[in-house]
Amino acid sequence: MRVVDGSDWLSEWSAAHERGLTYFDFLTAVDRGDTIEVIAHAVDPDSIERIMLGAQIPAGSPRLDTVSAIYPGASWHERETAEMFGVHFVGLVDARRLLLRTSFGAPPMRKSTVLAARVAVEWPGIAEPGGTAVRRRQRPPGVADDWLEDKP
Repeated sequence: MRVVDGSDWLSEWSAAHERGLTYFDFLTAVDRGDTIEVIAHAVDPDSIERIMLGAQIPAGSPRLDTVSAIYPGASWHERETAEMFGVHFVGLVDARRLLLRTSFGAPPMRKSTVLAARVAVEWPGIAEPGGTAVRRRQRPPGVADDWLEDKP
């Protein structure tokens, strides 16, 4: 995988498309803490030449140019990545949500997002009915101590 600067993202994909890499395979992201790495892959269906590009963008304001004008199939992947990681794809025409309700709040795949339901819902910890607990209950990272005061 080759990592490019976020400002070169669109021009790199444009050049790849001109070289015949016309089949856009996937696009996703990885939260690296202070940066978000967006990763995408395309293939030339005739020669099987492939390219995987990554771009590191600041986690505080993750913005990247859309490649959906070059690869229309990228739109769905960009919408999903925007919803799950909070990346804003500049120029994306259809930015409707795919999976989450609008009231969900923070992007669920970001390390900084606290998944409160993991604390609020009691984990049974039992392998079979009447069995013994097989797992000690733990707090997910970022959950405050007082969230568990009323819990067993």
